[in-house]
Amino acid sequence: THVRMATSFFTLETEAARAASSLHIGRTASCAMDSPLLSSSAPAGGRIGKRCSGGCRWCAISTGLSCLVIMGLILKVYWVFFLYARKYQWGYFVECTLNAGHIGPSCPPTSWNVPPGGCEALSGDSQPFLMLTADGLSSPEAQSMFTRLLSRAAANRAGSLGNETSASGNISSHLSEMGTHGVVHICDANYDAHVQSPGGFFDCMTYCRHRTEELMALGATHVACVLLDLAARADVTKRSVASASLLSFSSSASEFNYTDTDIASLLERASGVFVEGGGTLFLLKSLRRPLELAVQGAGHSPSFGDLLRSRVRSGTVAFIGVSAGSIVAGETASVALIWSDRGADAIGWNFTALQLVPRCVFLPHFQPQNEAWVQQYAYNLRNGFSVDRWCPDCGVMALPQCQPWGFEQASGASLSRLDYLCPS
Repeated sequence: THVRMATSFFTLETEAARAASSLHIGRTASCAMDSPLLSSSAPAGGRIGKRCSGGCRWCAISTGLSCLVIMGLILKVYWVFFLYARKYQWGYFVECTLNAGHIGPSCPPTSWNVPPGGCEALSGDSQPFLMLTADGLSSPEAQSMFTRLLSRAAANRAGSLGNETSASGNISSHLSEMGTHGVVHICDANYDAHVQSPGGFFDCMTYCRHRTEELMALGATHVACVLLDLAARADVTKRSVASASLLSFSSSASEFNYTDTDIASLLERASGVFVEGGGTLFLLKSLRRPLELAVQGAGHSPSFGDLLRSRVRSGTVAFIGVSAGSIVAGETASVALIWSDRGADAIGWNFTALQLVPRCVFLPHFQPQNEAWVQQYAYNLRNGFSVDRWCPDCGVMALPQCQPWGFEQASGASLSRLDYLCPS
């Protein structure tokens, strides 16, 4: 795949060279025809040879300049990938950039959704700043939308600060430097996936470093990496501190080492939440756990999911989901049963998700061969035959590779815009 991408870029340069050379084709042809080897007028060959040499030199210079321009345009669009993409991220970038027309269904894949057209017709609610993906920020279009959503959520948050009060107490000064475009990175799903398949997933410390580089290159002022599950947090914090001296990422020892009160305060100061992929049901359990806050009123203690839902619906934080992170944004997470029911017992087979988009279920990594399963799943869900609760108005939205989906409130308008972000 890397060879294919390099070949594609080389092809662009070659085309540019051909175009530049065409400007001098007459001169070059004249050189060939008037060459002493081809012309009977040999005495004039020296003068013609000099003229030919000068023309070819100018042709080479202009071709080189054209190549530099082409390479500059490529770097301008893809520089974040070149600098920060790692392993699977690089693979997704190559896949989505070079093979967009050959991956899964066409974009947008509305014909594969249930009902046709998906959830747009079902949900008339005012929608938040939200982007759901199967594979992360795998295209320049997705990266641009992340930057745009984060900026608009930050503007809304700034406008609401005068009415905002903290329910979580004070936070240490070194943890409060989120800036205007801070992002909270949730790693619980990835933690579970790494435990189950260490060779198939990065550990959370590695994900934290990579995502921090990527998101800050796209406009985030700070990225706070957190784990909501207490046992996972203790495990990763212990290993993070132990290996800090071996890592080039200087703040790695402090990442994940947050209390519930810290995490609630970080969310208050954030303009974005990036929810990593992995184990969907483990993530759902983590989002539901009541937080142990240092300062809280009498009664029920909110979960991180409760606080996040309120912020997303108010339009003061952007939600970006990857795979499992996209599934939990919908009405229910029972669609994850397409892969496995591992973790279902831990949540009591209650798959109710964050409901950031009411009456909509999201299936990442969709392929056309999943169509029969999706049709049956949607029928069962809408007719009360599912292991999940009855949802007669629910629709299923496909999220194929390289085709993020999201809501973005239009500036100065009450209506929102729903779009797939098709790679160009």
